[in-house]
Amino acid sequence: MSRKTLGFIFAALGLAAAEYLWLARLLRGDLWSWTVYSFLLAAHLFYAYNLIFHISLRPRWVQAAYLGWYVALFLLFAAVATGPPETRWVFGGIHRLLLFGLFLLLTSAFFHMPIAFGFLIVVLVSYLLFPFFAEATLALLVLFYLVMLAELKWARETSNYLVLACFVLGFLLLLVVLFPLVHMGTSRSPQDLRTNLLGPDAAAVETRRAMWTSLQTATITTLVVLALGVPLGYFLVRSDFRGRGVLDALVDLPIVVPPPVVGLALVQLLGEKQAFGVYLKDHFGIVLANDWKGIVLAQVFVSSPFLIRSAMAAFHGIDPKLENVSRTLGASPLHTLFRVTLPLAAQGIFMGCILTWGRAFGEFGSVSFIAQYPETMPVRIYKQFVESGESGPGIALAILMIFASVVVFAGLHLIASRTLWRGVPTIWSHIGGPSGRPVQTAR
Repeated sequence: MSRKTLGFIFAALGLAAAEYLWLARLLRGDLWSWTVYSFLLAAHLFYAYNLIFHISLRPRWVQAAYLGWYVALFLLFAAVATGPPETRWVFGGIHRLLLFGLFLLLTSAFFHMPIAFGFLIVVLVSYLLFPFFAEATLALLVLFYLVMLAELKWARETSNYLVLACFVLGFLLLLVVLFPLVHMGTSRSPQDLRTNLLGPDAAAVETRRAMWTSLQTATITTLVVLALGVPLGYFLVRSDFRGRGVLDALVDLPIVVPPPVVGLALVQLLGEKQAFGVYLKDHFGIVLANDWKGIVLAQVFVSSPFLIRSAMAAFHGIDPKLENVSRTLGASPLHTLFRVTLPLAAQGIFMGCILTWGRAFGEFGSVSFIAQYPETMPVRIYKQFVESGESGPGIALAILMIFASVVVFAGLHLIASRTLWRGVPTIWSHIGGPSGRPVQTAR
């Protein structure tokens, strides 16, 4: 009999005795408790078998990590097993032991696959250390882990860890931005979201109407700003006159003015009892207060700087010599604009459209002043929160709004990557060009 086989036999006997002593106070005469004991013993035997016959052939640091992980896992579950049973993230005495045996099996198998082992650690950290927001923690840690794997591989190949360090620091900012949204998104079930949006009751009907109003007005706002803001951006880039800096600074004015101030200014000008508002209604039949046109006007005010600035940045990146060459070849200024300048600036203008649409879709402060009805989604969410608090449908509506924004953004990126610019990295692909890393080409 080989030395390893003999060692495994003694280890099995020792583990069986140790586990019996450990579980003596939990074991009863029923089949269920002895099934738990058998499963836990099998998990330990598998862990010991892997150590004696496989891990012993690996470097010493791997053996030490294998044993150290068992000690850490045992201490963690031993600490959890003594917790109060009323704690909602505690499984109960025997159930915790089943979970401990399951993790022993998984870690023993995954120890041959470091990447999978890392995912297991992410799951443990999420559900044992952060039980009250485990789902949100798990989603963000998986994102962090996947990016770290890719960046670590690149950093080792180039001996340059600066980019990796920047990601770690930047991820702290991402946590501040993403964690509240992800936590809120995992706090409601899909069935709850479906009921609030597609249910037959009057509240669901109002929610669908508010969602459609937000989508419609945000799209109209983007088209209006696109038609008027791109020419303004081109003018500010290509012109040079005294006082141009003042006009350039005024473009950013809607960003620094608080949205409630914007709404109050619009109400004072266009309200139903204001002279100009009465004039528009009596002579032209135009009503802006409590109407979708007033919502669009408020959204245009607050979102226009995003598209204008993006267009200006795109036009700044275009060498004027290209336009001059087009003119010398006989093209008119308008033909040059549409055939040379705008195609080259398409990416920046499109990104400005996305920012403008998102800003308009989420606008609340100014819209709530000029139009309580028809409701947009932000206004409806606020009203539901005031009426019902945190336990009401306002949270579900907020999640629906986030989901709609993500779907629209992803769809626009997909359309643009297939039409406006091909070969440019988007959320759907990464070819490495702009990052300075070598582009992978198919052979």
